[in-house]
Amino acid sequence: MKQIRPNKIIISPILSEKSLVEQQSGKYSFWVTTSSNKNQVAQAFEEAFSVKPLSVNTILLKGKVKTDWKKRLPIVKQNRKKAIVTVKKDQKIELLNLSTQK
Repeated sequence: MKQIRPNKIIISPILSEKSLVEQQSGKYSFWVTTSSNKNQVAQAFEEAFSVKPLSVNTILLKGKVKTDWKKRLPIVKQNRKKAIVTVKKDQKIELLNLSTQK
């Protein structure tokens, strides 16, 4: 089996209000490459954070076509893939936890 580097699969974490709330229940959201599958995402997650995921859900978001009204040209946004990785509730990733309470 080909060795996969985690920095080639996981692009960046998703930092939104919804993803920060889900982190409390053990679900972490990431942007991943569109060509990666669930097994590759799970392996990259385990190598990067040393935490074994319980499950990986992936969502392919289709790129939108926007219009540049100054030039009257269409702008095609790229397709993106989001991965939601679930870990045990007692396991936390300290790099991604942000303080949401004052």
